[in-house]
Amino acid sequence: MEEEEIITPYLSEEIHLSKVTPLRVIWEMFKLTSWQNFAHHPTCSVYKNHYLSIGRIKLCVGCTSLYSMLGLFLVIFFSANNFFRANVIILPIVYVYGIISLCLHLLIRPENKWFKVFFRGSLGLGIGAYISIIVLGPTWWVRLILAGLIPIEIALFFIVRGKRANLELCDDCALHFADPPCDPMKNTEIRAAKINQLIDSQIEGLKKRSIDTKEDVLKVKEDSIEEQSSE
Repeated sequence: MEEEEIITPYLSEEIHLSKVTPLRVIWEMFKLTSWQNFAHHPTCSVYKNHYLSIGRIKLCVGCTSLYSMLGLFLVIFFSANNFFRANVIILPIVYVYGIISLCLHLLIRPENKWFKVFFRGSLGLGIGAYISIIVLGPTWWVRLILAGLIPIEIALFFIVRGKRANLELCDDCALHFADPPCDPMKNTEIRAAKINQLIDSQIEGLKKRSIDTKEDVLKVKEDSIEEQSSE
């Protein structure tokens, strides 16, 4: 079976700016680094199940699903606060459901994008339920203990997930061993450095033009003074 061609934006180190203006430079830098800030994974075809495309913007499947469902649950909770107070058992059930979904996700590690959406969205519901439990905590010290566990839970999540989880597919990618190799982080750094060099050159050019303008103004003034003196 023929292997699928890998489409990647990380082999070329060129930057393309039709005009070097502040707005264009900012936009080019945003496009260049947006995968790190929003997609959290390289936006090549190898990671196509790890990000969602909304127009030209790439968003991380996991984070987008998690935060969307977290926000939705909190909106529902605060909109129907009395209902949850009267049926408080719902919150721990949803929280346990979220934890089970997280464990299944880590165990199964589904490749399909929409399975990822389901599992991470379920985790978002669980986190929303946990925050709601803190809000409805019977005493201040119970709420404090529950809130204090959040950093520990986050740390455990990233420990289990691993430091290179967002780049792990690069290790076995055929282009990782190409000449030159596909290296999203290094490629982004090189192109960002080139954009910064353009910015520096533009600033130097503006400084030089400013100095030249001032010198021209001074020369005109000196000539004018000499002409008046000669008269």
